This record gives sequence, structure tokens and C-alpha cells, in this order.
Amino acid sequence: MAGPASVALGMWLAVGGAPAGGAAPKVVDATEVVKDLMLDLKYATPDNFLKRKVYPDGARCMLRPESAERLAKAADTLRKQGYRLKVYDCYRPIAVQWEMWKIYPHPGYVANPKKGGNHNRGAAVDLTLVTLDGGEVEMPTPFDSFEKAAHHGYAGGTEASRKHREILRAAMEGAGFKKNLMEWWHYDLPGATKLPVLDVPFTKPESTEPK
Repeated sequence: MAGPASVALGMWLAVGGAPAGGAAPKVVDATEVVKDLMLDLKYATPDNFLKRKVYPDGARCMLRPESAERLAKAADTLRKQGYRLKVYDCYRPIAVQWEMWKIYPHPGYVANPKKGGNHNRGAAVDLTLVTLDGGEVEMPTPFDSFEKAAHHGYAGGTEASRKHREILRAAMEGAGFKKNLMEWWHYDLPGATKLPVLDVPFTKPESTEPK
């Protein structure tokens, strides 16, 4: 029997998520699959390690369909525990990857744009926990921290921050994602590096209907 995640994704595709001609979409809007997903797209604001906005207005959390379906499974698990998911970054255009590399060319933290990273494939998501009413949850570090405290193996910090990190990890791995050892917020699809780098729009198309 199909679970809530599969049903949600199937309904979205059925009402127009797939491109004309019946071909499977390269990416889908994750908020159409995970209805209570919160967005805090850091690169659409200056609140990131680049210290400037590099995403256009209207940027969305776009993911490969299989990524979005797994995210919905994780969200289903967390909802029962009193949490929702808030995403910081999803699909990332390769042009933005080049900007990041120029500023911080350190593999492991920033993917080399010559090869592309999993964000450029729609196969990675950066995220955190929030309460059901959207309240902040303590985590080991802020998003995009390059400190050792951001590593999954970090044993310092508060007990609450470690507990929340583990709740997120268990839900994401239980849904089929792989954790990034150096970034508690970053999760990938297994085998993501074998997927092609995408070059697709991630802003909502302007309506062509007459006003």
C-alpha cells in the first residue's frame, strides 16, 4: 500500500507537476509534496556565508521527485514526534555553485562546480527541525557553520542540541537519505553523485493567463 508520501507526490504530478508530453519532471516543488514544509532559503537572503543574496526573488525548494518523496516520509515520521521540517537549501543552480567556490574553495564543504555537487543535481537538501507551530529548535550550530561543532560526531554542546540532531538524523536516514558527516543539516540521496547535474529554473513561472 502506498504511504502518505507516495500519495502526495502522485497527486501533485497528476494535477500538473509533470511537464507536457507525460515525461517525468526533473524536479518538483517540495512544498507541494510536504504541505507543512517551512522555507528559509538562506541564499535568497544575505543571511549566509557568502554574505549576499545569490538566489532570485521567488526561488523555491525544488528537488528530484525521489528526493521529495523521501523528504515527505521523514516529515511524516517527525510530525508524530511533534516536529516539522524547515529547509535552508534544495536544488542549486550551477552558476551559484561557481560563486560559492570562488569564495570558499574547500571540497567537503563546497562542491567543485567543475563536477557539480548534489545540490546541483536536485539530490541534496539542507534542513533543520522546528516545532509543529514553527518554533525554533536548538541545534549544535547555525546553518553553514564550518566549525567542528557542525560535525555529526561532535560530542560537545548542549544535550538538547545533540538530541535534536539525532532526531533529525534518524528520521532522514529512516526515509532513505545519507547524512553528510561534516554538516548536521545536509542530507543526500544515496548514489547522488551518479546523477546528472541539472540546469532547470527554480522560480515559479509567470502566469500567462489574462488578468
